[in-house]
Amino acid sequence: MISIATAAMLGSINISVWEARKQDRKTAEEVTSSKGARSKRAATVHKHLFSECAALEAIKSLRGEVRQWFNTQTLPWDDNGRRLITTAQYLNVMGQAAKYEQRFNDLIQVFLRTYSTEISKQAFEMGALFDRAEYPPESEVAAKFRFSFAIEPVPESGDFRVDIGAAAAADLKDQYDKAVALRVSGAMQDAWDRVKTQVEWVRDRMAAVLEHDPDAVEEVKTFAEDGSVKSIEIKKKRRPKLYDSMLEQGLELCTLLTSLNVTGDPKLEQARQALETALSRVDMGSLKESPELQKATRAAMDNILSEFAL
Repeated sequence: MISIATAAMLGSINISVWEARKQDRKTAEEVTSSKGARSKRAATVHKHLFSECAALEAIKSLRGEVRQWFNTQTLPWDDNGRRLITTAQYLNVMGQAAKYEQRFNDLIQVFLRTYSTEISKQAFEMGALFDRAEYPPESEVAAKFRFSFAIEPVPESGDFRVDIGAAAAADLKDQYDKAVALRVSGAMQDAWDRVKTQVEWVRDRMAAVLEHDPDAVEEVKTFAEDGSVKSIEIKKKRRPKLYDSMLEQGLELCTLLTSLNVTGDPKLEQARQALETALSRVDMGSLKESPELQKATRAAMDNILSEFAL
């Protein structure tokens, strides 16, 4: 049986980004007063110190990209942000994390170089809401950004080193082993869920294309400002489209699953191979034009769903 401690490790990525938001109590009081609210707590107002700043938005966008990438390349482990990284994925994850960190740092430098200019722009953008004193010094702002990637081994129950008596130690070991088994099960369920989601996506797209009625019509309503229907136009329903990403993402998942199968589950590998075989047999150009290929691909997805009880 594969040992989880030797087949994987735990990793976490922490990315801190300055949100550039500030609570504005004065404006909040003006709002509550103008609305006749008796309590000053009836409303809160937060200002975006940079209402328009491409450099800061680029940093925030990269943060989301990194988190999505990390979750794709790893398996869930606990509620503290730690994820299971298989030994097969370790070098790939470490290398990509280093590239992301460099991009992150480069974007910070771009933002800091334009910091003073951006503040001046906000004086125009924010009007009476602008307060120069709310913008920290550049050195203080730089410290608000952080990118850290931590790796640690998956602990084993045999690592307990406290003198609590043989019976208590055995009970603690049993509890820990059960907790780890539950987490490993959850990680593998995540891998299975990815297969199911991909297979269902392909199956449903094939069904939508095959079941499309070229003579079917639909109502397209235009609404007036008061919410009433301004006009109704009868149009033919569009034929569902097939995109290259359907096959590309499916094959990428098949490649990734060769590394994410941390327990060596033979059924998961069989399902992966079945999906890879079905998607490798077709190309999008032919799939768009051939109802027979569409039927065969839908049947292949149905077979996977039924054979592995997805």
